[in-house]
Amino acid sequence: MDKFLCVLGIYDGDTQRALAEYQDSILQAGFKGRQTMGIPFHVTLGTFPLERREELENKLNGIKAGPMEVYFNHIGMFEGQQVLFIAPDVCGELLALKEAFSDEKGWTAHTTMLIDERENTIKAMELLGEKFRRFSGRIERAALYEFFPAQKLLEKNLK
Repeated sequence: MDKFLCVLGIYDGDTQRALAEYQDSILQAGFKGRQTMGIPFHVTLGTFPLERREELENKLNGIKAGPMEVYFNHIGMFEGQQVLFIAPDVCGELLALKEAFSDEKGWTAHTTMLIDERENTIKAMELLGEKFRRFSGRIERAALYEFFPAQKLLEKNLK
């Protein structure tokens, strides 16, 4: 797989802990998955080729967005029911942050909990559905990562 770049909206500590509790409940039930571990929970704002690194670093360094409240009100699946996620509502602030980096159509704001075979994600969704309760969170930082392996290249606080 070719390397690529992603711009991520990173959640604050309280939101990180809430999302970790949900993911831990899935992992403790025996689901392993192939989702990227070891990076903060986030919403992906865009995916880009490596050649755009300098442009994205400049955009990130010049970012004008402030921290934003997000409201998580649902869970979902996509990619042939192989990706299980918790999703924040897309408010105007989040959409503007995404559009500062990408005009990608069909973007879905989501935070991945599990990537696995369809039968496993369906079972994990049932488990998560029993535990999930709507909650609010906060995006406080934006970061540029290179994948794979995951490597943080630049991170900025939203002010």
